[in-house]
Amino acid sequence: MKWSALPREKVACALCGSDSPILLKQSRGWPVSKCPVCGLVYLSERPTEASLASMYSNEYYDRAEVGYGGYVKNFEKYRGIFEGLFRARVKSLERFRGSGRLLELGCAHGFLLDHLRGQGYSVSGVEVSPVASGYARDVLKLDVHTGSLESAGLPGAQFDIVMMLDVLEHLHRPGPVLREIGRILKPGGVLLVQCPWELSHWEEVMETFLRGRKTGQMNPDAVPAHLYFFGPRTLEAMLVSGGFSVVRRESGNYGAVRRKVTPPPINTGSPLERLFRLLYFRLGVQGILYGAARRVGWGNGLIRYARCEPGGG
Repeated sequence: MKWSALPREKVACALCGSDSPILLKQSRGWPVSKCPVCGLVYLSERPTEASLASMYSNEYYDRAEVGYGGYVKNFEKYRGIFEGLFRARVKSLERFRGSGRLLELGCAHGFLLDHLRGQGYSVSGVEVSPVASGYARDVLKLDVHTGSLESAGLPGAQFDIVMMLDVLEHLHRPGPVLREIGRILKPGGVLLVQCPWELSHWEEVMETFLRGRKTGQMNPDAVPAHLYFFGPRTLEAMLVSGGFSVVRRESGNYGAVRRKVTPPPINTGSPLERLFRLLYFRLGVQGILYGAARRVGWGNGLIRYARCEPGGG
């Protein structure tokens, strides 16, 4: 697929509605821009929602350009890493378990749902990709709807937990989706959101400095599949705009599998950058900093638990 050839639309800021974006850079032919009013970084020109089915095809899951680079194959090869991540997720969910009724929005092939089912949760999923949702239904025998959350037509107040893991940054209409989640959650139910902290995270700021660039001018991940590039403040503002209040903050780190599949290059860039890469990636500095960052809430994965405000759903 030629990603730059997808049908396009120009959009205003999804958080505050301002339509005067400041261009930070062109990434793969798409404008990464910052709202001067609220600070949200987003694609001010993006693929149309009608192109989603073609975007999230086999190519998205099998190529590494903006997707996963062999999703099922990598899951099987690195199953132990994935299952360790799944066990940590189960542990973090226990305080919100309730009756165990759980929906994952953007469940992909359903590997996490399958694990949660094995832990006694009653699970359902929604996935826009026909390829991924078909695998979840046909191979893993999961209850997964193909399409959007709105098209699923779910009854109200039935889930203790709704999960959106690496999904919010993909949504064309985050506000309506968040309000629909508020409708289908039980009173006191919780929304779990996880997304990458991009462009303003300390690791990327450090890399831009080494390359002699300004903050925000690195290539963000997975353009044009990612439509927004959140930091802690803009992520929480998006949740509040959808009628939620944050009740718990956690911090994670991305890259455990990616570093196995495509190890970071060492001999690239200036001599200073090469020395930094040797120390950072090969001699373990990254691991030390990642551990410390996660403990103080500065990991490159933003994790928020939120409850719907009365009248907000």
